[in-house]
Amino acid sequence: MKLFSSFLGVGLVAIAVACGSSSSNDSPSQPSTTQSGQPPASPSGAAPADTTDVRTFAFTDIFLGDTDRAASADVATPDSNAWKTYGYNLDGLVTDANSTDVCAPNGNNTTVVDGNNGIDNSFGKTILPLIKDYTPTPSATLSDMIKQSGSFTILATIKGLSDDPNQSATGLSGDIRAGADLGQTPTFTTNDSWPYYATPIVPFAGAYINNGTFVYGDGNITVPITVVIGGQSVAININHAVITFDHTSPGELANGTIAGVINTEDLVAAIQKVAGNISTSFCDATILQPILDKIRSASDILSNGTNASGVSCDAISIGVGFIAKRVGPPGASVPDATATPDPCATAQ
Repeated sequence: MKLFSSFLGVGLVAIAVACGSSSSNDSPSQPSTTQSGQPPASPSGAAPADTTDVRTFAFTDIFLGDTDRAASADVATPDSNAWKTYGYNLDGLVTDANSTDVCAPNGNNTTVVDGNNGIDNSFGKTILPLIKDYTPTPSATLSDMIKQSGSFTILATIKGLSDDPNQSATGLSGDIRAGADLGQTPTFTTNDSWPYYATPIVPFAGAYINNGTFVYGDGNITVPITVVIGGQSVAININHAVITFDHTSPGELANGTIAGVINTEDLVAAIQKVAGNISTSFCDATILQPILDKIRSASDILSNGTNASGVSCDAISIGVGFIAKRVGPPGASVPDATATPDPCATAQ
């Protein structure tokens, strides 16, 4: 289950998939139901979708795992255990504190446990509390940036959706883009033609929809996303991504999920780039290093999305939720954002 790459300097949100380790030989090695932490399977015998029908949706709300799912991130209820419900069982294992058939966390002698039904989301379990030290309401903060100012969004253009909330079809395709500043408060109607950053544009193909639930889970794409920490955008690559949502009405995508894995050292490097802008105290390596070590200790999976014993974990599983509304086709592309100067570098 894989997704998105990073958008430097853009107030995008990190979307992600949860991965984990296995703890029970009684657990199926390839779960196939939502109860076992997996999305629904491809609908048997379903006809190919009509890919001449092209629709674009803009994310209105992003849920990082600090709250329950709700009609809006602004009214969602804070919940320190909500991360357990965001993502999927990426590695096919159900891991608890006694599991021995998984990789060894980097710098941590304890096993990183899974969420509900084997959901892998070490980002939500370990990294999100670190973010909350600097952005107390990360999901609401990101969502407000989208809805109140239109300063960014994530755009999903999808070929093959119909108006039927119970649609079943195969062969859906499309792409994902980082929406740039709309320049006005969005209406989240087809009147919005959202500009987007020239790179990356992430295409996908071979998706399906089963009784209204869309699934892209081939795991062969990387999705760039951004998490906001203390007002600074941190670019993240979510590899081996999975994307799902419920197409509840023609104009809305609900219960969305993006899950995948983040290379641990890539995340460390991304945070190092912006650390001085979060707080100049982080220019002191003795202050920043314990935080970077904490990030490394969240490693719970391998960077290829699998898990195994006898090796060190080198990636962090992640799962993010979203809601999206139908908008007009993407507007003009704009140059990639320029990174904010590093005060630690200029002070040297």
